[in-house]
Amino acid sequence: MANHQPIPSVVQRFNQLIQIYAQDKVVLIARFDQAILKWSNGDTVKYRMNEKVNNLSNTTSITIFPKRKIDRTCLMSVNHLPIGEYYNGQEEIHSLVDLINTKCQVFRSPNGNLNSIGMKRKWLLENLYSPNHHNATFSDQIIQSHHPLHSQTANKTKTSYRKCKVIDNTTTASEFIHSFLLKSQPVIIKGAIKHWPAITKWSNDYFKSKIGNKRIHIKLTEKGEFEGCESVANWKSKRANFKIPEAVRQQLQFDDLVVVRPATAELPFPEFLKFVTGENSTHQFSAYLEYTSIKDYMPQLVQDVQEISFVKDFLQLKHLNIWLSDGHTLGKLHFDPYDNFLCQLSGKKRLTLFDPHDNTRLYEGHIPEAMLEYDWDKKKFYRQNLLESTSMVMSPVDILKPNLQRFPKFTKAVPYVCEISPGDALFMPAFWWHEVQSFPDKKEKRNLAVNFWYEPFFTREFPCPTSKAYFKDLI
Repeated sequence: MANHQPIPSVVQRFNQLIQIYAQDKVVLIARFDQAILKWSNGDTVKYRMNEKVNNLSNTTSITIFPKRKIDRTCLMSVNHLPIGEYYNGQEEIHSLVDLINTKCQVFRSPNGNLNSIGMKRKWLLENLYSPNHHNATFSDQIIQSHHPLHSQTANKTKTSYRKCKVIDNTTTASEFIHSFLLKSQPVIIKGAIKHWPAITKWSNDYFKSKIGNKRIHIKLTEKGEFEGCESVANWKSKRANFKIPEAVRQQLQFDDLVVVRPATAELPFPEFLKFVTGENSTHQFSAYLEYTSIKDYMPQLVQDVQEISFVKDFLQLKHLNIWLSDGHTLGKLHFDPYDNFLCQLSGKKRLTLFDPHDNTRLYEGHIPEAMLEYDWDKKKFYRQNLLESTSMVMSPVDILKPNLQRFPKFTKAVPYVCEISPGDALFMPAFWWHEVQSFPDKKEKRNLAVNFWYEPFFTREFPCPTSKAYFKDLI
């Protein structure tokens, strides 16, 4: 924020503003005497909406530079200079404080204290759920079991990992919102969806009668592992000149790794079901219907499910997805920028969660991507499609076989294990890391779930492993 040609009253106000915002590092208040504002490189300050401010030498005008959201999605983004906004409104201290609060996303009152919204934000952020010092870290578990979180050993070892809190479906909306949503705490709601028509109706025959021969988009992997990381040395590029730009490579913490995206295929729904049930055993792969919008691709099924009453009128629904597989899938460690209700219909899921309050332990960052390809004639997967993109939500740590020499901070991460069965729902707040092991229903030979993704109550910029701040948008 800048003022031009100060007069005593303006100088006094600016000194007040400096004191008011002394604790807000995102606010910089300065005074300029130049007739035309210029940056240190000599460029003239540009104003929004083509505002022309040719000479400010005879004015006491104010220029404000709103807080800019850092673009963390693109490693090739250009660093543009900030755009100024010319302000010639009321210069009383209350008006200036309102202006700065709005443009810089801060929450001060004219006396320098937090305003009412700032106090609410402060209370919410101070009361976010996080592990206490008595919880077992991953390092503690290593002492007890060689692979404490592996599906084949987790039930055989007496590990002290923390389990998700469990409530029943009689919990009121007020209790859920204040005890879990506002604290960003995961919780299992037993029997939350037992009344859904989908619980009894969604058999494979019902699916075939409703979906018919419609072609669907599915994902394929070799052994049921989806979106894990591996060495880029395992891959060859179909493009002879493929190379990560040096400007991008310098920003990659693990340029020797890739996130392995599954191969894709379009199949008639009944053909996909044969791979799920094992009727088609000519191809040895794991087929998964995942991240598939029910409203967009299977609208005839929407009437069989219902939003969780706890948040139906409180959060904004963004996506409703279906997940269907043979039940032998493992979704590797990642986070989603949505508040999530995962609802189990058939089979079981075991989720290993890690809180998002110290993401250096999970080594959050950009990781290059590659995509498997499947040859239907040769019945073979190929690793030759390196992508010009990066994943921003995957962890390079394999929690089943962690390389603790390379990822030593992971030893301090605290795992939470949550298991859900048919009729249960798991509330998983936005940005909580999770790895998902599925198990099939023995009779139906499948695993079936739906999930509701909501606009997050707490949000943050990502990928940014050192960012601990959540930014509240809803109050």
